[in-house]
Amino acid sequence: IDRQREEAVRQAAAAGLSALSVPQLKEKCRAAGLPNLAPRGGKSLKTAVSLKRKALEERDQALAEAKRAKAGKGEKKQRVALTTIAKEFICPITQELPISPVTAEDGKVYEETAIREWFSKKDGAPTSPSTGAVIGTKLFPAPQARNTIEALIQSGAIAGEIAEAWKQKLEDEKEVKETRAEAEGGDGEAMYMLGAWYREDEVQARAWYELSAATRDPRGMGTYGECLLCGVGGPKDNVFGVMNVTAAAELGSNLGAYRLGWAFFEGGHGLPKDPVRARYWLKKVVDGECTHKDLYDADLLAAEAEEYLRELDQEA
Repeated sequence: IDRQREEAVRQAAAAGLSALSVPQLKEKCRAAGLPNLAPRGGKSLKTAVSLKRKALEERDQALAEAKRAKAGKGEKKQRVALTTIAKEFICPITQELPISPVTAEDGKVYEETAIREWFSKKDGAPTSPSTGAVIGTKLFPAPQARNTIEALIQSGAIAGEIAEAWKQKLEDEKEVKETRAEAEGGDGEAMYMLGAWYREDEVQARAWYELSAATRDPRGMGTYGECLLCGVGGPKDNVFGVMNVTAAAELGSNLGAYRLGWAFFEGGHGLPKDPVRARYWLKKVVDGECTHKDLYDADLLAAEAEEYLRELDQEA
């Protein structure tokens, strides 16, 4: 009987009977010699099929949501694990992922330049930046840390500001290496750029500016002259300093022109007060006649030169 009913349902569906009303379906079944296919409760076959389809859809949706929830938990656990890994590599001094990681004797990973500077500026016995305990200054290269950091960032496992900062440092490192190669080849402008790059290390910056000045690069001469006049990164030397800023100013350095203008305005660096000469050099800075502008302070130099010119106008 069950087989007969199933076969009858199949034939009815094939004959397009599912869209018929209950009376029509009964009549069609009698005419075709089929058993009564009308469902109990007086509902049409179409309604029954629709309800079954809806139930199946709801089941599939519930299964899909359960699957997504499970996957989400797995991803969350993975993110937590990766965040923990990233924290292990963050330099305790810079609070950034290191480009040149080294392991100190305290077992922590540091940016090499940061930990070396820490040791150099530390009074007394060297200590760990992490624990404060006294440690030796021996550092061990950590290429495996660098490889892991790079792989996690490239895969997107570590993202956000900390990853973007690391990528930028990597680009800067590449640029510095290229610039250093040019400087070592005798390029005076590249020497000046390296000095500007290392400006926070005044001694190293001054050394590069001096090399740049020796090639008669205008910006190198101007900056090295200022180092000499102000005692930045080494001892003062007014005579040699004035010689460098004068030569730089004549070659179109705005820093050289500003420094000469200020010296004649104030009577500084061993030069006498001379309003005429002061105006001559300061005006070059303000009018933009200097073709070789300082990398960082061009706008500031122009603003200060303009202020000195206003004072000269008031005194005239």
